[in-house]
Amino acid sequence: MGMRKTLFLSLATSICLCANDIYELDEIVTIGTKTKSSISDLPMQTTVITSEEIENSGASNVGEILKDEGSIYLSTSGSNGATMSIRGMAHGDTLYLIDGRRITGEFSKTYELDRIPASMIERIEIVKGSSSLLYGSDAMGGVINIITKKPTKDFGGNVQLMHGKNKNDIDFFVHGAKEKFSYRLYANYLDRDAFTKKETTDVKVMQGGVEKSPSNLTGGGNWATLRSNLSDSYAVNHDYQGDLELKTIGGGVTYLFSDAFTLDVDMSYLKEDKYSDSISTIYQSNYTQNGNAIKVKYIPIEQMDDNERYTLDSSLSYHPNENFEVEYTFAYSRYEKSRKIYTSLWKELGYASKEDSLSSGNESTIEHINNDLLATYTFSETNRVLAGAEYRITDVESNAFSVDDRNYKALFVQHEYRPFEKIGLVYGARYDKDSIGESEISLSFGGTYDITQNTKIKANYSQGFRSPDDRELYVDQTSPSGKKMLGSTVIDATVGKTAIWDLKPETSETIEAGFLTKGDIWNFEFTLFKTDIDDRITRLDYGSYMSFENISKSEIKGYESSFAIMPIDDLMIKATYSDIDAENKTDGTQLQYTPENLASLTLSYFLRSDLELRSITKYVGEQTNSDDEKIGGFGITNLKLIYTRASSNMSFFAGVDNVFDKNIPEDLGAIERSNYYIGMNYTF
Repeated sequence: MGMRKTLFLSLATSICLCANDIYELDEIVTIGTKTKSSISDLPMQTTVITSEEIENSGASNVGEILKDEGSIYLSTSGSNGATMSIRGMAHGDTLYLIDGRRITGEFSKTYELDRIPASMIERIEIVKGSSSLLYGSDAMGGVINIITKKPTKDFGGNVQLMHGKNKNDIDFFVHGAKEKFSYRLYANYLDRDAFTKKETTDVKVMQGGVEKSPSNLTGGGNWATLRSNLSDSYAVNHDYQGDLELKTIGGGVTYLFSDAFTLDVDMSYLKEDKYSDSISTIYQSNYTQNGNAIKVKYIPIEQMDDNERYTLDSSLSYHPNENFEVEYTFAYSRYEKSRKIYTSLWKELGYASKEDSLSSGNESTIEHINNDLLATYTFSETNRVLAGAEYRITDVESNAFSVDDRNYKALFVQHEYRPFEKIGLVYGARYDKDSIGESEISLSFGGTYDITQNTKIKANYSQGFRSPDDRELYVDQTSPSGKKMLGSTVIDATVGKTAIWDLKPETSETIEAGFLTKGDIWNFEFTLFKTDIDDRITRLDYGSYMSFENISKSEIKGYESSFAIMPIDDLMIKATYSDIDAENKTDGTQLQYTPENLASLTLSYFLRSDLELRSITKYVGEQTNSDDEKIGGFGITNLKLIYTRASSNMSFFAGVDNVFDKNIPEDLGAIERSNYYIGMNYTF
């Protein structure tokens, strides 16, 4: 069946089955301006995933919540976790925040979205486009702010249990307050099985610079040994999602010293164990020829990860009157990573044991210390100034690279002003200084115009940047695929890298214009956008090694729209569509693995007041692979049934993801077929 027919059938089935509350244009958020602002007054395109949507999603973590967001491309296939793209930007261009505070992920600029349990989340705010004015480096593509739950009564909480085809999950959250003191505590346990496909790998051995099947190796000695030891092909397990055991616990307290002083302290601990089977691009055997190790390609490997993270956040706010507020925040995080790569063919490759066959090991510790000072002065309801300063320190100890502590300093100011009743302006400037010598100035200017009470137009210009990270500058190790990974400053003549390359920060400019309106039973939003990127940092494959260079000038432009309507009391329909043209302006090619369009259709039908049947269909358009070839789009439909018993504070949910058993293009990996789950949530 063709892809268009598949998508049509998915959408038609969704309609027959028949989402969430109509999205309110006056939702209050903090992400766009770092102050409480109506979403309709923000000049940049902003989306909110509400607490009700999260509670009714049946999701156990942030990744599962975001996968249903129509304008986001979330690639969940792969042993290293989900990666996300906003408006065609790279996954490393999105900055993640928890309660407005920067969090960091892997050294490879991915963030493991399954590490944040849904039980702790009140809502998620998403701003799209360059956002470095308030957030500095890493916010070229957008910002995701995860707002955690806060106490709302003397004592309460919830427990959620879930069982699925490939996972079991337990979420717990409790909170309380008494007089000037409040507390919150959450815990999560996730046990997820691997999603595995049986595949055949054709082994190749490098002989004289040529790939040869083991049976075609010529000569005696070690060549003869490998010819005898290795088969030409093996049936292997390929995990497109690895085994995962995740334990998280965290909590915090708030104390109100007086009407003017408030102290917040939060702590968390995460323990993660992962295991996955895959196929290595290249692997070093224990046999040599002319003093050099003989390389073998496309053999099965096992990856084991043992990771821990500790965080401590504290903030002290001073609010002497309704016009002035100042807040100081201190945040500390420590991430300890241990990764090992072995091969099950260790004996065939001449090793004494599997442990001796270690190909890639990453023993690393990364510490972050963030200091933020933020002051807000409100002259009137239509005139507010925000100023801030940041000082961040990063300390890395790793067998992959060695580098001194790195620090970042920043100053910024922003003015929110409504000179006329129907016109609102938000503009500002920021200065960032990186200790390795980089400095950037980021500007932003935008405004809104109220055509009527329920209809607005928006326009915004914003700049962004991303400093090269330590991995891109200094890494010197073997990657999980078996290939040498070298930073731009590293020289390794043994693989042919004989020069140091200067790596400059990426910079971006985003221009967007939008229109939004709503009626009693519907709302509609449309946004045009264009982002220009200079000095794009790209990982390049040089055959014997990989490294990083500023190679391109890119342009990403397009539009996105959303429409929601509730034609009858029992039915809600929400549709989104994005069109993206992402081009490498240096050579005129399309940016790799960037969908040309995204579409989604969410429908909810309330069989009765406490029983909802929901269908979510998402379509990902064609994209260009690493060989500059077009790979086809795909559509996936997920179904959910939600039963809420208000009298007993109990809700039950069940669902099936990918109900039509669709595959995705091979270049994108694979996804689970007809993946079911069932669960319950008790609120007290």
